[in-house]
This record gives sequence, structure tokens and C-alpha cells, in this order.
Amino acid sequence: MANPNFKGRPVGSGKNTFIEDPLLGDFKIVIDEYSYNVFDITKNKTIGFYSTLEQSVLAIASKQMLEDRIYSLTEFAKEFKETHLKLKNAILK
Repeated sequence: MANPNFKGRPVGSGKNTFIEDPLLGDFKIVIDEYSYNVFDITKNKTIGFYSTLEQSVLAIASKQMLEDRIYSLTEFAKEFKETHLKLKNAILK
């Protein structure tokens, strides 16, 4: 049975850092003590929890590729790689 006295996060874990950038589009990254959380601004909702910054950027790149379009496998792979590299390079500069 769960401890009835424990509610939510541990004391002192409420500190967050935010990454907001035009390259991220409708997303931002919320960094807390435990993870990198991808937040969809338009839906006002966290859509994923990742252990590294690179994983969170990769997730945003894949979300940015979702559009009403038909790709060939090579086209999708090429555009995904370009989107991911653009985001990754912005971080590493």
C-alpha cells in the first residue's frame, strides 16, 4: 500500500529550467532534477520524459515531421535527419 503521507514530488524538487527557442516550434523542453520533459505549448501538455537532452531533441524532431504528407522512406529519413541536425547543431553551438 502506498504511503498516505507522501504526495507528489519530494520536497525541494520543484526547480525547473526551460528551453524555449524558435527552432523548437510549438514545443519547449522543461529540465528538472530527473529528466528532460518535452512540452507541447499548443496542447498545454507534457508529451514525453527523456533522460538526455539529445533524446528530447530527437523526439521534438520526430513530432515536427508529423504533417499531412506522403513520404517515401528515403525522403522521410533525409528530412528527419536534416530537422534533427538543425536542432542538434543549435544546441552544440
